[in-house]
Amino acid sequence: MKFILLILSISFVQAEILATVNGHKITLNALNNQLSRVSDEVKKAYENDLPGFLEEMINQELLYQKAKALKIGEANQDRDIIIKKLLDREVISKIKITETEMKNFYNEHKSELKGAKYNEAKYQIQKFLKNQKAKDAITEYIEKLKKEAKITRNKKWLNAEKKKLKDPVKKAIKNGLPTVVDFGANNCIPCNKMKPIIKELKGEYKGKANVILIDVRENQALARNYRIMLIPTQIFFNKKGKELHRHIGFFPKDSIIVHLKDCGLE
Repeated sequence: MKFILLILSISFVQAEILATVNGHKITLNALNNQLSRVSDEVKKAYENDLPGFLEEMINQELLYQKAKALKIGEANQDRDIIIKKLLDREVISKIKITETEMKNFYNEHKSELKGAKYNEAKYQIQKFLKNQKAKDAITEYIEKLKKEAKITRNKKWLNAEKKKLKDPVKKAIKNGLPTVVDFGANNCIPCNKMKPIIKELKGEYKGKANVILIDVRENQALARNYRIMLIPTQIFFNKKGKELHRHIGFFPKDSIIVHLKDCGLE
């Protein structure tokens, strides 16, 4: 009898509904099945962030539903292919990169292009800018779909999962000091330029401000929680832990100090 009750209990947990998207249910079992089919790289990225993976499943379901509504793709086609067709038609095809944008990018990043002339770097610049615009445009497209959709999320499950995530930022801001967090990565040139600045600030303002450096490659769940789209990104919090400023790209030391003072640095 106890064995039967255990089996029923496990089945009930696996059938737990984590979210609904316009009536479509996403269960814990569906989430685990989907997670088991992704690449090792994706598994590693979400192993400590199941809420983040659930949100990706919600996004994919919204895109798939939109594709079906627009009659994109064939009945026997893979969902990923249908979603790609939708994004190509509704988002990617509408992205344009102007000559002015490319030249401005070139002038701003000359030092990082190792002496390459504009015409030599033009194709790579165009590709990079299109990829960045595509990310922003897809995010905007999904957010629009979310506003039009009826979505419910299992708050009890989400709260329980989020408590498992180690967050050095939340831990730090409890001390009532102004805080700056720099999100970067080792393979990023402007990120590496930020490292000595962050190190100096950490030493100079010890006991006066929290200065935190986070590698997004090692803390992907944390980067998603703080909505980091490009690196480096610096986020500034006041003494009460409220985000006041956000900056993307290399940020000089003097500018960081100005923002910290705005956050209450004495």
